[in-house]
Amino acid sequence: MALFLRDEEVNQCVSIDEMLEAIESMQRHFGQGEACNLPRRKIIGSGGLLAVMGGGLFYEGVFGVKTYTVVKGQYSFQVSLYDADTGKLICYTQANRLGQLRTGATTGIAVKYLSNPDAATVGIIGTGYQASPQLEALCKVREVSRIKAYSRTAERRDAFAKKMADSLSLDVVSVSSNEEAARDSDIVICIAATMDPVLQGDWLSSGTTVVAAGPTTWRAREVDDAVLTRASQIIVDSSDQAQVESGDMASAADRGILQWSQLLELRHVVAGNIKGRISRADIVYAKMMGTGVADVAAAKLAYDRALAKGLGTEMDW
Repeated sequence: MALFLRDEEVNQCVSIDEMLEAIESMQRHFGQGEACNLPRRKIIGSGGLLAVMGGGLFYEGVFGVKTYTVVKGQYSFQVSLYDADTGKLICYTQANRLGQLRTGATTGIAVKYLSNPDAATVGIIGTGYQASPQLEALCKVREVSRIKAYSRTAERRDAFAKKMADSLSLDVVSVSSNEEAARDSDIVICIAATMDPVLQGDWLSSGTTVVAAGPTTWRAREVDDAVLTRASQIIVDSSDQAQVESGDMASAADRGILQWSQLLELRHVVAGNIKGRISRADIVYAKMMGTGVADVAAAKLAYDRALAKGLGTEMDW
């Protein structure tokens, strides 16, 4: 029997707290060699694209694949989860909400392991679909006191600030520029749909942690060269994907500003193999592109929680 889940059922049974635990566990096991990642590949046609990515969780006895399409600006995400011992499909789930939670939780884990423990002021650039879980996860791992939110449309950023202030019971303010969001912030989150840099290194104070979780294409640049050159450590969730999905790094590498050998992977930081932050004064830059192995961990969590709550539709397969 295979369990089929819809987005609304995923939303009923998976919380951001549980997703943080699942992603942290996956990263630790991955760093210990007990998981594998299948980097994203895309088929691009005249009307849209199909993307495929996946992974295996040896410690859970499952592997899986995520597929999604982007057509006319509309996304459709799904994950298929398989029993590694029998090869049978055990779960097929819509993954729009699951991806939101996975993306937010990945940022949360990056912040937990890379930021200074007393980091309290946050600037977020981008207030769209993915922004809310970013802040929800971040506030689970740090004692945040103030959040500055910026996006290009004043009405949207104002509405986002009010919504998040009510949701998080925190001081969340709308600011009029990306520079204002970044300056004097302990943590800066970039989650904007952009082709050009939204963050400049000159705006960053010593000790700042930057997490970029926006576009995944070599043509898009989220940050300028100064962010990369000022960063003491550059952390990614997949060094393989970074070379084709991080436009700012690819551009810098082409011009000799960055060497791909500089990149460290988050999994090794979480597993304790390396340090992501050496000193309080370090500027740490993390590019989180989203990995198939994280999607498989998210789907396994949804599958387990849905079974426990009696959600979803079981079908012979």
